[in-house]
Amino acid sequence: MRIGFLGLGNMGTPMATRLIAAGHELSVWNRTEERTKPLIHEGAIVAATPAEAELGSDAVVTMLRDDHAYEEVFFGVHRLIDALSPGLLHIACATIGVALCQRLTVDHAVRGIDFVAAPVFGSPADAAAGQLKVIAAGSDIAIARARPILQAFAQQITIAGKDPQQAFEIKPETNPSPKS
Repeated sequence: MRIGFLGLGNMGTPMATRLIAAGHELSVWNRTEERTKPLIHEGAIVAATPAEAELGSDAVVTMLRDDHAYEEVFFGVHRLIDALSPGLLHIACATIGVALCQRLTVDHAVRGIDFVAAPVFGSPADAAAGQLKVIAAGSDIAIARARPILQAFAQQITIAGKDPQQAFEIKPETNPSPKS
């Protein structure tokens, strides 16, 4: 699967590396270009803009730092929301605010884009080992499309519901039982 991956911080880099190791073709972008260099050696293609990372992709995975970064990338200077192709899958793996999640849900639905909120829990070492815990929410179709991507870096995927904001309404337990 061809994936655009945005956000290569301490968690995003090992997650992206796991996706490459699982055989996915990655186009990566980060606000700080220096962070893309380790992934070039793993076979990723570096994109100059978030829209370029999305171009021709089946899915986009975002692991941006916070709501401000999401606002900048989707609605601010980069206007990624306008570049997303109908039929695309967007998986938001960072923890974001419920209001932003609701806005993304509406804007994606209007454009015919599947949206899954899938915050990850664990450490960078867990990400590198493929042992993150994920709480995901989205339509059944979107979750089914997201599952092979999430499985590359997660040992456990808990489905919270069909509305993406539900992923942010439950807290992970020490050993939650997956609702796969």
